[in-house]
Amino acid sequence: MTAAHHLRARRRTWPQRLITLVGCLFVAVCVGFASVAGYIGVKYGQIHRVPDIDLADQAAGEPANFLLVGTDSREGIDPSDPDAGGFLGDTGCNCTDTIMVLRVDPKAKRAYILSFPRDLYLPISGTGETQRINTAHAHGVQTLIDTIQDNFDIPIHHYVEIDFVGFEKLVDAVGGVPMWFDAPVRDRHTGLDIPAAECQVLNGEQARRFVRSRYLEYLGADGDWHGDPTADLGRITRQQVFVRRAVAKAVGEGLTNPATLNELVSAGVANVSLDEKLDAGDLLSIGSAFAKFDSDDLVGYSIPTESMTTSAGAMVELPLMRKAANALAVFRGLPAGTITPESVDVTVLNGSGKPGQAADAAGALGTIGFHILEVASYDTEDVRRTTVYFGYGTYASARLVARHITGGAALEYDPSLNDADSGVVVVTGSDFTTIHDQPAPKGSADDLLVTTTTAPEESTTTGEDGATTTTTTVPDTTTTTVVGYSTGEPPDGTDCG
Repeated sequence: MTAAHHLRARRRTWPQRLITLVGCLFVAVCVGFASVAGYIGVKYGQIHRVPDIDLADQAAGEPANFLLVGTDSREGIDPSDPDAGGFLGDTGCNCTDTIMVLRVDPKAKRAYILSFPRDLYLPISGTGETQRINTAHAHGVQTLIDTIQDNFDIPIHHYVEIDFVGFEKLVDAVGGVPMWFDAPVRDRHTGLDIPAAECQVLNGEQARRFVRSRYLEYLGADGDWHGDPTADLGRITRQQVFVRRAVAKAVGEGLTNPATLNELVSAGVANVSLDEKLDAGDLLSIGSAFAKFDSDDLVGYSIPTESMTTSAGAMVELPLMRKAANALAVFRGLPAGTITPESVDVTVLNGSGKPGQAADAAGALGTIGFHILEVASYDTEDVRRTTVYFGYGTYASARLVARHITGGAALEYDPSLNDADSGVVVVTGSDFTTIHDQPAPKGSADDLLVTTTTAPEESTTTGEDGATTTTTTVPDTTTTTVVGYSTGEPPDGTDCG
């Protein structure tokens, strides 16, 4: 019987997703600023400032979190445009269509984006209400900043805002964004209409209709139109493609042309609002560090959610904070890939028969922050070596747990734990003594006692001399699942801009 025998079935969560409507173009504008220091010194003074907002302190040159907001304002859009509100009678609101945090690390030349689905349902700071996150902006910029800081414990150092028209002008300034469509697509709410499977350079208006699309339909091979039922979450998937195409176009082509650069900077100055603390020197420093930024190096995260219907009948998304812990750690200043105890599900089974051993271990692990799923007895009581069992993609989590066990533990792969909701299983042995608060430092005595006894994959190769080599692989990655209908990246052998 496997270690997973005792586990309950639990609900799956949404995978990592990326929403990047403003962030990609903001990065491009920063790079542009670095190329025109004297020119931007004049232009910078013309940028609209958002006054009287309280932001976290940040030392010059250190990593900074930018709150990037795309508002739902329809001001300046042609009234006949479906996205102006005529289709649904919705004329926009003083709320946010896009919310993300861009973390920029100039020294490491790394950038990360954390997206917030607009239907996240959480407490709105200072109001005493629980509402969708996109309503916070209506109470003021400070309320939105506080709502993100209070709910997710990530500092906001700077603020950037743009509306629909500003987004269009920035896309037009770089000459449009090339996108591949593998089928005809449409959205009668936004006016998106791509009549054929083709590569198309989206201008500002078309790009806005594409990234705004929450009711996208595509023409299937059966000749019928099929809707994407994932709404905002599917839109995030498509925006993930759009950002990489947009950054590649802006950094790779647009910024090498002085005329294009002038249009891009002018569009940014005319349509972007910044906080009062962000000065030209900050942007020049960032732009210099990212002058040769590769769009493939833009790492995207999103807040995982589960759907819920409110008592009023509204469909919303609840943030799954434990599942978000590893992503949030990056924006709190920890290295990317850090596994936090809050994100690890643990079942503790007593394998020695000593009274209370599993309960004591679980209590100590829970105090550290690990999420305890179950405490029970193992199938036998003659386990000598305390063992942490893991499934595909949870090796790092198992190793973190083992580093908290005095004397270390064996790590053993168990294919029955490959379900994403299984977590890891600790089976205590007769050698178990205590749990320590901090993980054993790498290379320490306890860390060296953490051993991997089995692994799931072995491959054997035969050399020219006839000798055989067996390679064992411990899986430590998860597969990213695409949510909804995705398009934008051209197939191999197809040139699309």
